[in-house]
Amino acid sequence: MFEWATTFAGWDRCFQYGSVLVLVSIDRAAVTFDLWNTLIFEFDNKLNSRKRRELRTEYSLDALRGLGESLEWVKFHETFGDLADEITAGHDGGTDAHFHKWVELGLSLIDPDLPHRLGGSGITHVGDAIDKAFLDCPPLLLEGSLEILNQVHSRGLMIGLITNTGMTSSGAFTAWFAELGLLPVFDHMVFSNDLAIAKPNHLIFDVTLEALGVIPRRVIHVGDNIHTDVAGAAAAGITTVWVSGSAQTDLTFAVKPDFTLQTILELLPIVDRWLESLDR
Repeated sequence: MFEWATTFAGWDRCFQYGSVLVLVSIDRAAVTFDLWNTLIFEFDNKLNSRKRRELRTEYSLDALRGLGESLEWVKFHETFGDLADEITAGHDGGTDAHFHKWVELGLSLIDPDLPHRLGGSGITHVGDAIDKAFLDCPPLLLEGSLEILNQVHSRGLMIGLITNTGMTSSGAFTAWFAELGLLPVFDHMVFSNDLAIAKPNHLIFDVTLEALGVIPRRVIHVGDNIHTDVAGAAAAGITTVWVSGSAQTDLTFAVKPDFTLQTILELLPIVDRWLESLDR
């Protein structure tokens, strides 16, 4: 995948990534963030998620009827609900698939010949309907988090997003981020269903750091999941911050986070301490 080249002055690494020469700075530093339960939340616990799933079924069936296909509401709803849960479970093993592959799989579980009848454009049309359900019934961005991200940027740090995505495309997330004014904050975003790999797989961290042009020891990752965020980032040589939420913080874990906080609103003092340690 990588072909190493001569190190340039002022850069720690220089390597060939396909046809692109990638330079990694020894001075640049970055903070990477998880998304769900770190920056965004379901504001009414499971009710919003349930409503989104209902809209996903409604919009998808409307799209399918427009393509000449009539499916049972309950069958579609249960199949795609189970598939979404399966996707989330697969993330623990570091696996994912491209968004439209998941859509195709869900349709094939209902009717094995359905994806063939729809073709690629039909599958994309259903995927658009699924994304519309997300955009019409989105989660909630934690109040004050945008200000925290801007404060991180003001310290001269790069900001990355590394998120395990469910039954929603990266395009839908990007459109929603633009509506919130969140999109310009991120220097690079990585979605598991774009790469077909998920946290805790170290490759998803590696790809992000390469895009940001930073080395692992000058990155700190912030996330709520001890396994996918903390253990995954630590395995990639990255400093970790666990967003504990309401979880017990005195529990024993296989991998101990370097820092612990309850919400990212408490992040700035940790970032400042970490930055001071880099300069020693």
